[in-house]
Amino acid sequence: MSRVELLQTKGLSEAKAQLSDVMTEVVHRHHPVVVDRHRGKEAMVLFAPDDLEPLLAHFRFAPEASFEDGEWTLFSPELNLTAGGESFDAALDDLVAAAEEYARDYFERQEFYGQTDRARHMPWLLRVALTEPPARRELFVEPPESASQSA
Repeated sequence: MSRVELLQTKGLSEAKAQLSDVMTEVVHRHHPVVVDRHRGKEAMVLFAPDDLEPLLAHFRFAPEASFEDGEWTLFSPELNLTAGGESFDAALDDLVAAAEEYARDYFERQEFYGQTDRARHMPWLLRVALTEPPARRELFVEPPESASQSA
């Protein structure tokens, strides 16, 4: 039994010929599709980004904050990143920028990172990459609940 036999599978040539239909299946019908080649020796699973986000939601960031000598420092243990600034917001902006830069580098050099202890960072970096840029700050510091939600 193949590990992906429960999912719709298409050979690479078939998927290329039917790319529009495959995209409709994945994006609009929310059905992941496996594309394989070499009789299943190589395979990939296609997901719509909106379908991946809930799967990654439990990979939550819990940065540690400290204030010393007039500077804020934020440390993300999930990504082993440290950022700082004169205000908490500046440190948060620096942390988000560092996470974006790291995600960009990680996915450009994933073969390298996959061979290191940083391979485990992938789900958190996918969260960063799949989150719209204006909402990335909220990955690290959730906004306070509104008064109407806490009443």
